[in-house]
Amino acid sequence: MKKLLCFALFAFTASVQAQNIDSLIEKNTAIKEAVANEDYSLTDKIKVVNNQVDNGRITKEQAYQIITKLSNEPPVAIQVVPVVEEVEVVEVQAEDATKENYDYDWGKETSPFDFAMGVQMDTVVKYRTKVTPYLAFGIGNVATDGAFANSEFGYLRSNYFEWGIAARAPFSKTNNKWGIRYGLGFKYNGLATTQNREFTLAGNQTVTAPSTKELRKNYAYLRNTYITIPLSLDFTTTTKTYNQANRRFTTNEGINFGIGGYVGYNINSKQFIRYENADGYKISEQQKGDWNVNDFQYGLTAYAGKDTFKLVIKYDLNPVFSDNTVDQNYWSIGLQLGL
Repeated sequence: MKKLLCFALFAFTASVQAQNIDSLIEKNTAIKEAVANEDYSLTDKIKVVNNQVDNGRITKEQAYQIITKLSNEPPVAIQVVPVVEEVEVVEVQAEDATKENYDYDWGKETSPFDFAMGVQMDTVVKYRTKVTPYLAFGIGNVATDGAFANSEFGYLRSNYFEWGIAARAPFSKTNNKWGIRYGLGFKYNGLATTQNREFTLAGNQTVTAPSTKELRKNYAYLRNTYITIPLSLDFTTTTKTYNQANRRFTTNEGINFGIGGYVGYNINSKQFIRYENADGYKISEQQKGDWNVNDFQYGLTAYAGKDTFKLVIKYDLNPVFSDNTVDQNYWSIGLQLGL
């Protein structure tokens, strides 16, 4: 008796599902016409079904049920009635749906609720161009005729600061390892003198000379501001995986390093001096000028670390001052936060 009830329940459920599919086909004009068209092969009908999924008129589950129904239909008999000859019956065999190569990406399906909540339903991991602001800071100085030691500027007081926006474009949408990193930023290169000296012009050269004032902390500070465009070949082990439980992509941060270069244009040069006059007043001066600084800047850069936290080294290939007899190339090393 129980077997009979189970069988009856199964038959009833199958009947209801068949009626639902028939009703769905009847309501969808494109699929209805494709099913009724005797000139359409099974492949043509399946393409129509996939097209309806692409347009959001049916879900992938409904498409699967319709394709299953079309694949399981019996062969279609077409009767051809000649004028003189007898009626000839030609059987057209239904094609096997399992042999078809469906190019529809079933993971694209997104409900309005999921879209509003920002849920990504495409379960295929794809890597796209990532744009992120960044911030960098550290120490800087000059290499005099290629020598990094014995600089006339303070090593800890001379520093740099940089901020901007950067983008990383992977070479492949399915592989994130290699890519190009580029961006636009502003960099402030600072040089601090020692032994109560300040920057001054001697003809067409920029030199440091003893100051006539008692400088605060015995130093003056020259800051050059550049608009920079970095470009690097970038490698990362950071990947993304689809979390089936919460239906979201999870980023697995890895190591990141790269090597490249940059170009820049000087937009501002200022010397800052602070001292106390004879009346005991503390005075701060900003002396703005070109200070014989090169208008253009270009150099090499390398970095390594995490995607969001890395060590960055930069070295200018052209000297800071354009007409000085001794070349002084600016270098910097520091930390970068961001891409």
